Amino acid sequence: MSRLRVEYEPRLVEEAVLRAAAGRPEEAEFRQSRDRLYELEDPDQREAAFLALHGQWFERLGLCGPVEEALGERPLLVAQVRRCAVVRARNKKEEGAELFVSPDPGLGRALGLQLRPESFLAPAPLLGLLRHELLHIADMLEPDFGYEPELRIPEDGMARRLVQERYRVLWDTAIDGRLTREGRAPTRVRQRRLLDFARAFPMLGPEHFAPFFDGDHPSHPALLACARDPVQALGLSGVADRRCPLCRFPSYSFEPDPGRLAPALVARIQARFPAWQPAQGLCRQCADLYRGHAVGAA
Repeated sequence: MSRLRVEYEPRLVEEAVLRAAAGRPEEAEFRQSRDRLYELEDPDQREAAFLALHGQWFERLGLCGPVEEALGERPLLVAQVRRCAVVRARNKKEEGAELFVSPDPGLGRALGLQLRPESFLAPAPLLGLLRHELLHIADMLEPDFGYEPELRIPEDGMARRLVQERYRVLWDTAIDGRLTREGRAPTRVRQRRLLDFARAFPMLGPEHFAPFFDGDHPSHPALLACARDPVQALGLSGVADRRCPLCRFPSYSFEPDPGRLAPALVARIQARFPAWQPAQGLCRQCADLYRGHAVGAA
């Protein structure tokens, strides 16, 4: 593939192999080989033997295939990264990719992948996840994209969270649009991203989705500008400019009947905004965010 060193966490490899071997014709052979290693008396020798055995079966069962294929599709990314560490994710939410840049120029950049052992049992979905995550990393390394590790957002609190969510939706939309054009994403991903876009930008129509999914590769500053003020960034006119009393953003889609919000939800909002009353209204995105907090706290 390249000179990139891909290093797998031993615990991840062991768990993935144990899960993948279960029920397969080769399981008996694997178990016999593994059981014999317990007879080794020297603990260091025994540990080294287990590492070697699990590594051999990890390759034999083809579990490294999705990682190798996804990396092989991004040669420009691979050329800029010194090593890749694949470690165990505790849950599905943790799965993803990270770019690490050492302050020591000699160490360069490193790629980190967090994956669950069970993900290796479903190579097609795993490949899809890796393709999406690695294209994010490729954008970070592209000078024309202008990526900055910290979003420059003057807003705080709920407003900041709103901008971050919009930015995520826009970037994911652009990523999956490019993967679709490359033939590396299922066609159904368009509809899923359109639904995300509609929730994040209720003031916009489907026609505003297409430029992000089908258009040229947008830059980081352009995505952030649209996340902060989509109407101004897209040059739209004739849209009512009414500000939400909570996030203080111009909003174009308000909660239709705030007087019927659940008392627990009103109390949660008033804990942060004591002077707020339902009669003042709130945008749908703030209402959805506070509903999400309520679900998460339950």
